[in-house]
Amino acid sequence: MGLTALQSDTDVNAIQFIRLTGLRENEINTAKKEGGEKWSRIDQSIREHKRLIGMGEKHTRQKAIQDPVHGAIILEPWELDVVSTWEMLRLRYVMQLGPAHIVYPGATHTRFQHCLGTNFLAQKSIRVVNYCEDLEGGCFKPFSDLLDDYQKKLFRAAALLHDVGHPPTSHTIEYALKSWAGLDHVDLGEFLILNSGLTDTLRQNGIDPRDIMSIIRRKTDDPILNLLADFLDHPLDIDKTDYLIRDAHFSGVQLGVFPAERVLLTNRVVMGKEEKYVRAFMLKAISSLEALILSRNWMFSDLYLHHAVKLAEALTSKATYFRMEEEGLSKNECIGLFTRMNDGDLYRWLSESDIAFVREYAARIRYRRLFKVAFSKSLASFEPSAKKELFSMLTRIQTLIEAENELSEKPGSVVIDVVVPDLGAKSLSKIPLLVGGEQGFDIVSLDETNEGYPLLQTLRQQTRTIPSVRVYSDPSIAGVIQRKFERMFPVADMPLHRDDEHDFLEY
Repeated sequence: MGLTALQSDTDVNAIQFIRLTGLRENEINTAKKEGGEKWSRIDQSIREHKRLIGMGEKHTRQKAIQDPVHGAIILEPWELDVVSTWEMLRLRYVMQLGPAHIVYPGATHTRFQHCLGTNFLAQKSIRVVNYCEDLEGGCFKPFSDLLDDYQKKLFRAAALLHDVGHPPTSHTIEYALKSWAGLDHVDLGEFLILNSGLTDTLRQNGIDPRDIMSIIRRKTDDPILNLLADFLDHPLDIDKTDYLIRDAHFSGVQLGVFPAERVLLTNRVVMGKEEKYVRAFMLKAISSLEALILSRNWMFSDLYLHHAVKLAEALTSKATYFRMEEEGLSKNECIGLFTRMNDGDLYRWLSESDIAFVREYAARIRYRRLFKVAFSKSLASFEPSAKKELFSMLTRIQTLIEAENELSEKPGSVVIDVVVPDLGAKSLSKIPLLVGGEQGFDIVSLDETNEGYPLLQTLRQQTRTIPSVRVYSDPSIAGVIQRKFERMFPVADMPLHRDDEHDFLEY
């Protein structure tokens, strides 16, 4: 969904009222039309919000924020203004890993912390990365010389705001939100960057919000802005670098630790074959790149895809979808409510549902009384037709719900979770590497080097083996559910042949 598409079918004024009051669209319209006490209360709550926001003063000097991962993060006055907005402050109460803390008690870090960390890495990239426009000469200059002052500011701002639109519990409810309203966290972030108090703060500090969105959306012909987008959205970007280190630190799953400093120091900006700037890495850094890539995939297996974490996410996501359906939320209401809520607000909202299993799901999260695994198997092991239907559940929630209802007559008693993480094997294979020395450099992709072969083989194997399907239920019915599921989605008689692997990876 591009900038125009999002703005064309939404009502900015209505969304702003919803964000400020937490009320439904029809409640606001009725109160506005009738006036009287209802409208007076709405008007009073909005004025109180503005009064509290107005208490903040414009910052005039740098400040250091102590971060447990990176140490002191120095923010300029304009950055302090940005992180003090209501839109950014909400992220202090949105957990980076959603409900993962019920498995890893330390994983209570927030999107706010991650945004600060990504900003720190943007600052560091400006300081330590080098660039070269003539690979034949092999002369490298500081990256900071390539960017003007406004571009440096944009880079730091985009890093700070790239996740500002995350709904409560972060990625956990995005499947539900996308299925119901066609929205993701980038859409919500776009609204906030272009249509909120954050917009005014950016403009007051000389930043055009549209330039930030052109970086985040990659909708620009400007070669420098495209390059900055590459730093934020790339198989080895600074966003992933921060969240891997941060998630490993707080969860205690140390598999996410890798030499991030060396990855940055061996990163180069070069003029590519299509006359555009690209990020490339020195061939000598390949061991550090391997550590980053494998750390990310190990974190998938041990943290992000842990069966209890995935179940807690599935319960939260499914409950959110049915709650949205129950309320019949409009797109305006989804944007307004989910850019207002934090994690606590979401679970309270779910617990107020008239649907029994939605309330039960919220309670199961609160009391940590989860379902158990009734069935778990690699997606590669299913018959082609069964595998195709399971894959369709990733984009068609009704197919998923119908299958769950067929497994059990009791609503909400079964949860199917199709697990297909984006391991990035294809994009990683094309990572540009610089090969050469004093006589100049050539750009080659990772898959063109002998050194990259073992890593790519590992990635291909993980891409084949990690995708799986899990079925969760109450232990008392687990055996029945398992047998039904195996009849509905039969396993292939023979394992996937090597010649079929390519077709599997194309899903």
